[in-house]
Amino acid sequence: MYSNKKGIILGAGIFFLIMGAFFLYSQSNTFEFVKTTTSGVIDVVLPGAPRRLTQPPLPQKGIYISAWTQSNSQRIKELIQLINATELNTVVIDVKDATGKFSYKVDIPLAEKIGANSELKVKNIDGLINQFHDNNIYVIGRVQVFQDPVLAKGRPDIAIKDSRDKNLWKDKQGLEWLDPSSKVAWQYAADIAKDMVKHGFDEVNYDYIRFPADGDISRLSFPFWSADKPKYELVGNFFAYLNQELKDAPLAKSADVFGLTSWRAFDFNFDLNIGQRLVDALPYFDYVSPMVYPLHYPVGFNGIKNPSEKPYEIVNGSLKMAQALLATTSYKAIIRPWLQDFNLNGVVYDKNKVRAQIKAANDAGINGWLLWNSSSRYTQDALLPQ
Repeated sequence: MYSNKKGIILGAGIFFLIMGAFFLYSQSNTFEFVKTTTSGVIDVVLPGAPRRLTQPPLPQKGIYISAWTQSNSQRIKELIQLINATELNTVVIDVKDATGKFSYKVDIPLAEKIGANSELKVKNIDGLINQFHDNNIYVIGRVQVFQDPVLAKGRPDIAIKDSRDKNLWKDKQGLEWLDPSSKVAWQYAADIAKDMVKHGFDEVNYDYIRFPADGDISRLSFPFWSADKPKYELVGNFFAYLNQELKDAPLAKSADVFGLTSWRAFDFNFDLNIGQRLVDALPYFDYVSPMVYPLHYPVGFNGIKNPSEKPYEIVNGSLKMAQALLATTSYKAIIRPWLQDFNLNGVVYDKNKVRAQIKAANDAGINGWLLWNSSSRYTQDALLPQ
């Protein structure tokens, strides 16, 4: 009997030793502690989960990839081949676009409640980001902020109304907008970036950070914004809010602004009537990206009959002013413009026009840039070999 008990005890001891060893092994393979970030935050990463690049390529030279293109594995493969064959090293992928819906499932209660997770294009965002990072490609996630039909319909109390009938106001594209004063909208924008950290994005890029610019703006009715305050003051406060909310988030921050904010950088009374001034963005973002697409400039601008035909002059003139303003400050922001790689109004943007914009940026002292094409098709001949 004693011998049997001894055998049982010995067997149990061996069993628990094995289980303990297995537990320790499983734990060591379940959690990986990554080096402390610059903000002092230690990331805990699950196996296979993506993490940001430890040494992001500089300067960033990137292309925009739409939500629909993200869902096409063959197109992603082709775009990675393009990047690896050329000077490109960066992608900007949609997180939340003009539809107000997310490309992948975000873990935000408000997004789930209003149906923003209802039409996912990317089932495995971690795998997609790993695919880019495996090729040393910097990944920027683009977030449209105040143009958001889903949140406007889900929370009409924070949306812009039509003063005529009190229904939701719509722009020329038939899309609804949020009141830029809404603190709910501000927190939503910050929460999206915090969720992006979990998926290994290297940077959050905020777009449509402004008041509406098209449609019948005479009928805009705001639930919160008071017209006795300048629009640029409100937008600047939003930038400061994001900076505070994301101060410990281990990813870079960037903002898109219209190109005219660069050309008129020293006119501090000029905000295009949408609340955008370059000077307000510089203190709060790592990168500021003026959209210096020549087509954005009106006919006859600065004596140029058709700005779309003069890409060098438009881009260089805009970016020299942006650089001049930045030089008067101690801000660490980097000007990284959006350039045009698409045709419009009968003007074909071939390799010469695309390259002219890149040269214009270089001549203004800017080496990093992003190319925009809504269908994610780019002019390879305009790009230098790797």
